[in-house]
Amino acid sequence: MVPFLIYWAADLFGLAFLLLSIFFTLFYLARKENGNLWAFAFFDVLVTAMLGVIVFTYRANHGFGIAQYSNTYFALIIALLILAILQIVFGRTAKK
Repeated sequence: MVPFLIYWAADLFGLAFLLLSIFFTLFYLARKENGNLWAFAFFDVLVTAMLGVIVFTYRANHGFGIAQYSNTYFALIIALLILAILQIVFGRTAKK
């Protein structure tokens, strides 16, 4: 039961963080505060690493006997990495 809860809690956390990161990316882009996007790119990479460790752990142990739907994890990992790259690109500010 515990592996099931950890698996889905991390999945929901990743999804919630992705949506929150998209919201704040659009918020800071609209306010022309692009320098704040670097922090979200860093946090996106941290969440991606957390999701990657969980996927690796569950794959290495044959899912701890629970049904795996790791496609959601891979989709979240890819979306977070793309968002992090976009945040790095748009987070650059012009030198004065």
